[in-house]
Amino acid sequence: MESLSGRLRRGSAFVNWSWRLSSVTLATLLTLSALFIAAGGLGLATSIGLAGLIFTPVVFVSGWRAFKSAPTLVFLGVLSIGWICLSHLWSPYDKPDQVYKLALLTPLFVLAAYMACRLTEEEADRQRRVLVAGALLVGGYFLVEALSGGLIGGWIELNLEESTYPAEAVRNAKVTLSRGATAFMMLAGPVALALWRRPDAAQRGLAMALMVMAGFASASFDVEANILALLFGLIVAGATLWSGPVAPQLMVLGAGVWVLGAPLFMGLGLALLPDPVEDSLPLSWAWRLEIWQAVLEQIRQAPLIGHGLDSMRAMSDPTPYRDITIDRLPLHAHNAGLHIWMDAGAVGAILCAATLFALVGALGRARLTRDQLAGLAYVGGIWLVSVMLGYGVYQEWHHAALALGVFSAFLNRTD
Repeated sequence: MESLSGRLRRGSAFVNWSWRLSSVTLATLLTLSALFIAAGGLGLATSIGLAGLIFTPVVFVSGWRAFKSAPTLVFLGVLSIGWICLSHLWSPYDKPDQVYKLALLTPLFVLAAYMACRLTEEEADRQRRVLVAGALLVGGYFLVEALSGGLIGGWIELNLEESTYPAEAVRNAKVTLSRGATAFMMLAGPVALALWRRPDAAQRGLAMALMVMAGFASASFDVEANILALLFGLIVAGATLWSGPVAPQLMVLGAGVWVLGAPLFMGLGLALLPDPVEDSLPLSWAWRLEIWQAVLEQIRQAPLIGHGLDSMRAMSDPTPYRDITIDRLPLHAHNAGLHIWMDAGAVGAILCAATLFALVGALGRARLTRDQLAGLAYVGGIWLVSVMLGYGVYQEWHHAALALGVFSAFLNRTD
């Protein structure tokens, strides 16, 4: 018969082999995530979702215990997503794609981000090095594209996509690049902070280079919201390093107040805005004002339960404006608060705001280092500005980018 020591050695070898396989799998998914960021971010939902799915058996029990420590937050979060998904029943948009994405991908993204808390110090350091390498490579790509005016992306659009002439190819490339830049910015901050905490000058130099790349990425692809998002992320991260959890708590509290009162705040702001100011704005920002006004008109028609999930995808309001025709009801509201009110009404807004208010308390109770809090504040700040001014609040690619940013922030365990 096999001796007990022999069985133990064989079991230990199996555990070590399994852990090495898991480590390689995670590193592969993080590397793929970096590549997806360079390609515009759309593939991030796949790589981060797979990470959450594959490692669910590893982190589910400890994750459930962690969630039980903040039951109100979890309950309200589930209720918010449930109500928004339920609103598809009365939406004029008949495709249920967003329901499946919100219901199935959101838990996987949460588990993928939480997984960083369960890694050993050795494994956390290994995955941090993977993220450093990936972030630097992606940052270098965006720097080249920023300095060349989207040369590589334009060539890809012209030769491999459907663009038919150079100007269109560059324009389409910048849309893809600006989306990828948002995801890259969210990753760059926590990774740069980890490098900055290293004792040697070379790694601190890499940290500075990474943030310079993020600056170029934010300012180079015709999306001013990226510049504002990066600046806000840096400000709230710096305030967090100085004040601890107070700064991110105030940020999340402000987001909750905004979601709750978005129609009132936006209505007052648009009513008080002088016409000469609107006339002087660039077209992209003036167009946003028209969108917000049209969405407010729709909210007044269904204030309690909204028009249903993705309702704007089934609406259109083409209007002559500044010698062109614009759509005052495009795919989304370009403002998270108005978007939630439009689709899920006051009920959805109250639930989402209550979830954010519960998160304020959870941030105060969480046993996190100041570097972790600063990383979370930076990532959350960029995401909030992005969904308040640019992207649709439900889009899964930037939910995955948020999860990746949170994952990288959780790896910064020492101050």
